[in-house]
Amino acid sequence: MRDYRFDDSGNNAYDSEYSVPLRIYPPVVRPQRRRSGLRATLSLMLVGVLMFGSGVTGAAIMSHRMGHAITELEQQQARTNAEVREVATAVQGSVIVPAAEFNPGREIMGASELFLGANPAVVAISTQVQGQNVFGRPVSRPSAGSGFLVSPDGYIVTNHHVIENANTISVLLYDGNTYPATLVGSDAHSDLAVLKIQSSGLSYLGFADSDTMLVGEQVAAIGNPLGEFANSMTVGVVSALNREINIDGVPINMLQTDAAVNRGNSGGPLLDMTGRVVGVVTAKSGGSDVEGLGFAIPANTAQRVTQNLIDDGFVRGRAVMGVQIGTRELDGQPRVFVDNVVAGSGAQRAGVLPGDIITGLDGADVASFAELRSILDTFAPGDEIHMQARRGGDTITFYIILDEFRP
Repeated sequence: MRDYRFDDSGNNAYDSEYSVPLRIYPPVVRPQRRRSGLRATLSLMLVGVLMFGSGVTGAAIMSHRMGHAITELEQQQARTNAEVREVATAVQGSVIVPAAEFNPGREIMGASELFLGANPAVVAISTQVQGQNVFGRPVSRPSAGSGFLVSPDGYIVTNHHVIENANTISVLLYDGNTYPATLVGSDAHSDLAVLKIQSSGLSYLGFADSDTMLVGEQVAAIGNPLGEFANSMTVGVVSALNREINIDGVPINMLQTDAAVNRGNSGGPLLDMTGRVVGVVTAKSGGSDVEGLGFAIPANTAQRVTQNLIDDGFVRGRAVMGVQIGTRELDGQPRVFVDNVVAGSGAQRAGVLPGDIITGLDGADVASFAELRSILDTFAPGDEIHMQARRGGDTITFYIILDEFRP
């Protein structure tokens, strides 16, 4: 999990354009009435006479009655436990029954019932990321996040930033089994990634139509907060829709929720009360004075990107100009400039050169990497876009036929 921030510094600009079980209540303990001293004494004397007169037989009878009462209590407890297991089985089925089918009628469930059905499909993700220590020597650092299964044969959705630069990836299922995972595809633009583990008959989750969500609808997040508390659930509501949140300068449209999410929840599912995924938990606001402000990528976006990554390893239909860009200040203002032009791209065919300062796209001003990306995302491959740029003291308009992004 990482805190989101509004960042137009262009840190990533040089990479590329897209780089309810039953409740068991304890018995009610009623307060005993205080007895007068005489009554209490007489009671004790009577018990003593009975016990003494009856001898071992009296004691045995009392012991038998107590034992019988305990046996009945144990039997009742066993019956109750069996009922709990029966409910759990009816809801969850077994570990090989797809979670997407545990509620085929899409009926609204209680939180406990929801957890029983959805939890088997939520995973904890651990990675090792290569880095350097203070002496410049290579070291491997652990990182953690969450994810969820979307097929019975082991495809897992998580965030791009959870597995970014990872050397090794392992997945912990709710039953304690750990699997090595391979990266199927990752998309920095949407902050989504797909992993694969070698298994079958797994529980999995289905996607909801996030366009039908309303503010105030109850939702639940299941994940691995802090990388230590796997399979934890928190409950809240949808706080807002269509929030544009910048992740490292990249604007992403998200759902806002007050369900508690923390570092390590990234990549986990945000569920409606029928057990469908309405969003992929991605970010939370930072600061000690901020509470209940989490964000998730809408399910409709996640489902489309997931299918593209599984089918092709990248997201189809995304337009690019064919330039690598950076940002810098010019005349006291932030500017976006062309760092490199991809050979054979639409930008090269239009005559764009390294060093050109991009000032606008399709008539809209551009002063940051995020603004450029936001405008470009409204176009499709094959479209023509007008790019305004400064070269030396001249302002030039380029007519660029956009290509399809390929990793």
